[in-house]
Amino acid sequence: MTEATQTKCACNPCLCNVSLETAVLKDGKGYCSQACADGHPNGQVCGRSGCNCAA
Repeated sequence: MTEATQTKCACNPCLCNVSLETAVLKDGKGYCSQACADGHPNGQVCGRSGCNCAA
């Protein structure tokens, strides 16, 4: 059995996968960026290329 090393960002509209080692953790969930973890204050985007999850 192999162990997962990546997961989808917990931000619902976000398309990013995130490494479990580098994820921003909040409330037991992994996010690809602080903007996603914080719920996109002031419309901040996650900053990943090709993803505009706060737009």
